[in-house]
Amino acid sequence: MSNINWNQLSNNYNNFNGMNTKNVQNTPLNQANANTQQQRTPLEVLFPKYISQLSQTVNELAMLNQQQMTNMIRDLLQFPRNFEQLLTQLAVNPGEINQKIAVLLLASNMNITQLSALLKNSSKTAMTNLYQMLAQFNITGMSLKDEQIGQLTKLISFIAASSSSDVQTLRTTMLMYLPWLPLTDPEMFKLEFDKKTSDDGLSADDSITVLISTENYGNIKADIYKTDADGIKIEFISSETFPLEEFKILMKEESKKYSININFDLFKKESFNKKKNEKAQTKIFMNTSPKVNPFLLLISNALIKNIHIIDSRENLHELRKEKINGES
Repeated sequence: MSNINWNQLSNNYNNFNGMNTKNVQNTPLNQANANTQQQRTPLEVLFPKYISQLSQTVNELAMLNQQQMTNMIRDLLQFPRNFEQLLTQLAVNPGEINQKIAVLLLASNMNITQLSALLKNSSKTAMTNLYQMLAQFNITGMSLKDEQIGQLTKLISFIAASSSSDVQTLRTTMLMYLPWLPLTDPEMFKLEFDKKTSDDGLSADDSITVLISTENYGNIKADIYKTDADGIKIEFISSETFPLEEFKILMKEESKKYSININFDLFKKESFNKKKNEKAQTKIFMNTSPKVNPFLLLISNALIKNIHIIDSRENLHELRKEKINGES
């Protein structure tokens, strides 16, 4: 599904609703005003396009899967399209934006209070956008099913309620950028703040631990540390079956993207053999220090996504193999 352009829908609605060309007299004053204003699209041209766009939107909404629903909610909230943009807006002063993003984020702390306020206010915006969309549908005789409307309002209400807790605020925000995980299932993504210590017993405020249960490779653990002003370290432990080199290549792309040094300690621990017909689920547990570092969050998000990519590819490989075996 393509991302719904809420601004375009709103503009079309306002143009269509406010236009009545038959009642406009061609007086000199009106003609002068017309010359100083932007030329409007004639109603007979606008209306078919407007109906076509709304019809396409209704059809798309009827076929939303989990990932598309989360992306739609994020658009209704008017949140940035990617996690990097959101973290940059929260952590970086406008005058610093031309500096290297990684260095700026590494030197910042996450403002959870600001993020909570953003979630709360954006939820109100999302509800307004949803009602405006439904009003446009009603004008043209289209409608969504009560089940669809209920699901959307439930998700928006859930996001608004998440702003009451720091942990829930951060958890919900991250899930909006990990859209294949359900927003409302606390078992699929757990997060906690905890005072951490390094191996030498010293405080390790700038660190995040990620534990991931995958469908095809068993359990994975990643400890992500800030090492200096321009670098991080990832200690990564996986089963012997996990393709470490492929993962490292994907993470090196993140390193190049942000011009940041990522040092890896990669370990293969226990073997993992997936049992036939076993239905494993992706589950994630994150533990981060109270001084949440925005760049470590960004790398955690990328790390989880890349593991999901590798895990999903293996699922596709297994499906192809089953199909070939079934046809032979």
